Amino acid sequence: MGVDVSSEKNLGLWGSIIGLVGAFVPYLGSVLALVGFILVLVALKGIGDKVKDDRPFKYYLLAFISAIGVVVIFAIVVFTSLFAFSGFGVIEETHSLVTTPEGETVVMPPHEVQHSSPTFVIAGVFLFFLVVMIVVAYFEMKTWGAMYEITGTKEFNDASTWYKWGAITAIILVGFLLMFIGRIFVILGFSNMPKELEQKGTGDFIVDSPII
Repeated sequence: MGVDVSSEKNLGLWGSIIGLVGAFVPYLGSVLALVGFILVLVALKGIGDKVKDDRPFKYYLLAFISAIGVVVIFAIVVFTSLFAFSGFGVIEETHSLVTTPEGETVVMPPHEVQHSSPTFVIAGVFLFFLVVMIVVAYFEMKTWGAMYEITGTKEFNDASTWYKWGAITAIILVGFLLMFIGRIFVILGFSNMPKELEQKGTGDFIVDSPII
């Protein structure tokens, strides 16, 4: 018996579009991205409940939690950078007073005092940010791979592939572009997925899905 997933399809489509647009909107971009994430999460929850397969929802929830971690890390990087540019952790010149055996106080020439540099802190935070982004890409890959298995929609498989290569190449920053392409394929996936899925049993589905 077929199950209607048209509402979930529309939620996922609009959520993925809003999330992508949020990447280009200043100030409100993070809010739009959050709204998009939630809409897609609700869509995947609904699909999972109807077809008795909650893998996409669980994977995407983990990606969502990891993405929140990225936002927190970004805030830490900005905060640390502000301290760096305000003079915190830079080299300062100091004078010292020395008392001679005769009881005279002599001012010694200035010398440099090295405070702990924020460079290592920023580098460490950036590295952790990179690791978290790879984790996000991994769970996105798993999410859309599962959606391909459920719906048979080719674009979801393409999205999974792009996220996989994005995770692999994130260390050279090219991966972020590949992940962006993956998000476009997610939009195409929701656009082309069927409005009705045929349930054959727990975890096994016959999909009435014309792939454009």
